[in-house]
Amino acid sequence: MREKRLNTALNYAFGLLIIGLIYTQGCRFFYYSRLSKNNAIRIIPIDGPRGRIFDRNGIPMVTSRLSFDVAVVYQELKDKEKLMELLNEVLGLSRDSLKRSLEKARAKPYAPVTIVEDVDKEKAIILEEASFDTRGLVIETRSKRHYIYNEAGCHIFGYLSEITEEELEALRDYGYHIKDLVGRSGLEKYYNTYLAGVDGGTQIEVDNKGRQTRVLGLKEPSNGKDLYLTIDISLQLVCDKLLGEHSGAIIVMNPEDGEVLALASHPTFDPNIFIRPDASSERLKLLRDKARHPLLNRAISGLYAPGSVFKVVIASGALEAKKITANTHFFCGGSYSLGNAKFDCWKEEGHASQNVVEGLMNSCNVFFYQTGRAMGVDNIETFTKSFGFGKPTGIDLPDESQGIVPGRLWKRLYRRDNWYEGETVNYAIGQGYLSVTPIQILQMMAVMANKGSLIRPYLVGRIESTDISNVKRKTAGLKSDVIQKVREGLSRVVNDENGTGRRAKVEGVSIAGKTGTAQNPQGRTHAWFSGFAKFNDPKICLVVFLEHGGKGGLEPAAIAKDIFEEVRDKGYI
Repeated sequence: MREKRLNTALNYAFGLLIIGLIYTQGCRFFYYSRLSKNNAIRIIPIDGPRGRIFDRNGIPMVTSRLSFDVAVVYQELKDKEKLMELLNEVLGLSRDSLKRSLEKARAKPYAPVTIVEDVDKEKAIILEEASFDTRGLVIETRSKRHYIYNEAGCHIFGYLSEITEEELEALRDYGYHIKDLVGRSGLEKYYNTYLAGVDGGTQIEVDNKGRQTRVLGLKEPSNGKDLYLTIDISLQLVCDKLLGEHSGAIIVMNPEDGEVLALASHPTFDPNIFIRPDASSERLKLLRDKARHPLLNRAISGLYAPGSVFKVVIASGALEAKKITANTHFFCGGSYSLGNAKFDCWKEEGHASQNVVEGLMNSCNVFFYQTGRAMGVDNIETFTKSFGFGKPTGIDLPDESQGIVPGRLWKRLYRRDNWYEGETVNYAIGQGYLSVTPIQILQMMAVMANKGSLIRPYLVGRIESTDISNVKRKTAGLKSDVIQKVREGLSRVVNDENGTGRRAKVEGVSIAGKTGTAQNPQGRTHAWFSGFAKFNDPKICLVVFLEHGGKGGLEPAAIAKDIFEEVRDKGYI
C-alpha cells in the first residue's frame, strides 16, 4: 500500500514536470527566446550631435565636444563589490551613491544604464582598460554641447535641459527619447527642430562574458543643422564688456536690412552649467534668483518706460498730423502747469523758446508736454503703434514681449477708468503706462536711420547652405520732410555743444541719436541712448539701456561712443 502511494506521488511529480516543460518550451517559447536574445544582444546608442552655431565670419561659437559616461549592464555584473571599489578609487564616488545608482540600473538589467556622466578622459581610459576584467562595466561616448565663450552671448544662444516626462510623452512620435536635450531659451529653443540631431545606434551580439562577438546592425546618426548668424562675435564681446556690472542691454543692428551684429543682456549666465552634471547647485541658484533675473533677456523681454527717447515718436507724429510745424515754438520756463498739477522740465531754469529741432536737441520736457497735448492721446496712440510699439518686432528669438501702448480704450478695459489730460502730458515724454523693450526702441530709431521703414531684426542668416535672410520691411507712414526735420534734431543731440547726447560724439563720424532718462518707481532712473551712424549713409543703429543707470546723456552715451568707435575700426561705418 505504501509502495503504491509512493509510485502515485512519483508519477504525479513527473507529470507536473512534463507539463512544466511543455509549458516552458512550448507555450512560453517566444517569451524565453526574447529574454535570451536580450541577454545576448546589446544596443549601443550613438548620439546625433546638435548643429553648431557660427558667427557672421564663420567663427564657431557653439559646438559639441566628446563626453565619456560610465554605464553598467546590471545583468552582467558578477562582482558588485569589485565594481564599487574600482569606481570609488578612480572617481572618488561614495559607496552609498554607487548603491543607489546600481539600484536604478537594476530596473533595466539588459541595457547599459549611465551611472556617472562626463568623466575626465584620463579616468575614462583607466576604466575602459579595467572593463576587460570587470564584467558589466561599459564606457560610452556622447556629444556634449559646448558654449565656447561661456557667458558672452548667452541670451542669444539660450540653454538646454533634459526633456521632461510630459514633453517626452508628447514628442516621442517625433523621435525624442529619454535624456534628450531640448532648447529652453534663445536660438536653442527657437531653432530646436533644425539644431537637434537624430540619434543612431549599433546592435551587437555578446558572449556569456559580455564581450562583443559580432555587429548585427548599424544605424548612422544624423547631425543637426548648423546655424550661421549675423552676429560679429568680436563686437559681441566688446558689448558684453561695456555693460560690465550693469543690468541692462545693448543691441547693434544694420538699419537697412535688420542684421543684428550684437545683442547683449546683463546679468548673464553660463549655458554650460545646464550641461554639466556637477552644476546642479549653480542651476538652482540661477533659476531661483528673483532679484537679478539673470535668465531674462532684457533686450527683447524686459519692459521699461522709454523716457525721452520716445520724443522721436511724438515729434514725428505731431509733424505728420500737422499739430505743429517746423516753425512752431513753445516756451519753457522750467515747468508746465495743467490745472492744479505742475510738470517739471529736467532743466530747472528752463530752455526758453523752443522749436521741434531744439526741443529734441535739448530734450525739453515742456516743449513735448505742449506738443503731446496738441496731438491728443488718440493721435499719440496711433503713431506709437505705427513705429512698431505694442507688438513684437519678430526677431527670431522666443519669448519676446510686446509691451503696452495705452489709450482711452486700453485704460477703460485694464484700469476701468477714464483717460485724463495729465496722463497725456506724461505720455508725451515716455512715462506713465507706456512700456517698451530695448529692441523696440532700436526698431524705432532704425526708422529714422533708413528714412521711413520699419525693419524686422534677425539673427540667423543661413541654415547650412540655405539663405533665410528674408528682409522684412514696411513703411512707417511718415513723409520725407517730417523724417528730415526729426533727423536734424537727432543730429544736433550728438553734435551740438549743448546736445544731451554729446558724449556719444566720435571725431570724423557723423552720428545722430537720442538720450532718455526714465523715472522708475523702484529706485534710480533708467538710462537710454539710441542712435545711428553715419548720418547720410547709416550702416549701424544701436540702443544702450542701463537699469537704474541715471541719466541717458552720461554713461549710456559714453558706452555708445565706444561702440561707434569699435564699428568704425572694424569697417562697418
